[in-house]
Amino acid sequence: MAENTADKKRGKKPHFKLTNDGSVITTFDGLSNVITGMGTTRDRRSYNRFTITQLNDYLEMEAAYFDNWIARAVVDHPVEDATREWRTFMGKEAEKIHEAEKLFGLQDITQGAFTWSGVYGGAGVLLITDQDLGKPLELQKIKKGSLKRLVHLDRTMISPSAYNYSDPTSENYMRAETYRINGGTQHVHHSHFIQAPGAPLPPRLRLLNSGWDDSLLRRCVEDLKDSVAAKSGIASLILEANVDVITRKNLGTDLSSDDMDQELINRFINFGMLKSIHRLALMDSDETFDRKPISFGGLGEILSVLMEWTAGAAKQPMTRLFGVQSKGLGDSGEGDTRNYYNRIRGDQEMKYRKFLNQIDEVLIRSTLGEMPDDTDYEFNPLDIPTDTEVKDRNLAEAQTDDLRLQQKVVPRSAIVRKLKESGQYVIDDKFLKRVEEDERAEAAGEFRFSLGETEKTDPGADDTPPTDPAADD
Repeated sequence: MAENTADKKRGKKPHFKLTNDGSVITTFDGLSNVITGMGTTRDRRSYNRFTITQLNDYLEMEAAYFDNWIARAVVDHPVEDATREWRTFMGKEAEKIHEAEKLFGLQDITQGAFTWSGVYGGAGVLLITDQDLGKPLELQKIKKGSLKRLVHLDRTMISPSAYNYSDPTSENYMRAETYRINGGTQHVHHSHFIQAPGAPLPPRLRLLNSGWDDSLLRRCVEDLKDSVAAKSGIASLILEANVDVITRKNLGTDLSSDDMDQELINRFINFGMLKSIHRLALMDSDETFDRKPISFGGLGEILSVLMEWTAGAAKQPMTRLFGVQSKGLGDSGEGDTRNYYNRIRGDQEMKYRKFLNQIDEVLIRSTLGEMPDDTDYEFNPLDIPTDTEVKDRNLAEAQTDDLRLQQKVVPRSAIVRKLKESGQYVIDDKFLKRVEEDERAEAAGEFRFSLGETEKTDPGADDTPPTDPAADD
């Protein structure tokens, strides 16, 4: 049974058919035309084939990130937008956790880890604690002060030394089991090293890539090269906007003479110098002068298309990557920005939250001595709202809080604590404690009131006793 190897190379799906005599005929799906050659070996398109390029060309990625501002924007913008407004913790110990974040520089550490992961395809944060790095990290043994430092390392500084190929129940399946610090002998168990994900790879390619992900910059470097080359080519053409052409009689004969080459060169060097200094062209009667201008029509459109391809490869709108205003009647770019922010929000929930949760397990325990059950956080809004948007949002939140209080879904202390943590109002701990005491008293059926009040204590009321108008008389 003979098969069409050209069809197999084109990736067409084979179909097997059994004939009456028992032989098997192999056919391939796809449109073909033997007259025009479309879909056959005569079709040049049939030889198009995607191939896997080099995954870890560190030098090229470093050079692109170091020298080209577009390459830096491809990597930096998503990380900056995902970490710029950071996050807000809820719970009683939110302020202490926030102070611990600032103490260890967690925001900067996270930004650095995801940046170098975007350049190299692999980076992470090493947790320096009072436990042995070579042994598994035991969270139950983390106590106050156990965390000493956070260090972000990229794949050029730390390398996997053993892999987990056989245990799919482990969280590091198809990933590194242990690492080794490059240039040293220190072995690190994977539980101490929190890996920042890069661009995803199929499992087989990830194994070939030493357990790391793909570089975000590598995935759009070819389109970026085209844009940079087009811009450089246009800049070079500007320097040759006009080409001077001189016609000389018997030029070919003179050039064939060995003793005339230098004289011709000197002749036209002097011609160019005179034209530049005096703006005069002194020529022999047998010579003619002509100027050929170069047309730049259509170059701008070509460059714009290449910029759009680069923006698409980087998954960023033109307004964010290049700072170019959106084209089109009535197009303000808000739709592109909204889609981009939705993508960043997805990265926060899928990548950053998983990354930060692993660090929080150690950071919070080292700060508080335990992991409170009410510890949770939300990422802050990506864009900076206007004053009108802030007022509308505050009004909507106030109406929602009032509705939840009427439905008795949340206690008053939860609303007061949320307002205290948001920083909108100056609320001290004494006021919050008094509200919580009032709630406990009400739950126990006690009647609590302050001096001068005839109703139950209202946490939002003024603490100053009301004055009696008759006393002034």
